[in-house]
Amino acid sequence: MRIAVPAAGGEVCAALGTSEEIRFYEDDHGRIVRQYAETVEGGGFDAALALLERHGADVLLCGAPSDEERRTLALSGLLIAAGASGAADDAVRAYLSIAIACDPSNTCNYCGHKDECILPHKTTT
Repeated sequence: MRIAVPAAGGEVCAALGTSEEIRFYEDDHGRIVRQYAETVEGGGFDAALALLERHGADVLLCGAPSDEERRTLALSGLLIAAGASGAADDAVRAYLSIAIACDPSNTCNYCGHKDECILPHKTTT
């Protein structure tokens, strides 16, 4: 699974459109096996969304996306895990340890469930 985190100065951004970079983390059963970052060229929501699509992100871990961002991201098939804050690396570790709940209005790309993911590291509220 590929987790994407919009970041500025290494910290999780509240919304995708305010990020300077997108940090990507590849997960293998709860363990980060690869991580890298891409600069959001030109800035803004559309540029950041293009990065997510190009890199095949499955989950977007962020702070507090707007309702419009949530709708657009959900239509793109991304699972949104909102409520993250602090250092991006720490937020991903927290997500992988079930500390951050996924947005229940999304469908999981892996198991296909809408309200509840069968993967052990995802929960819904």
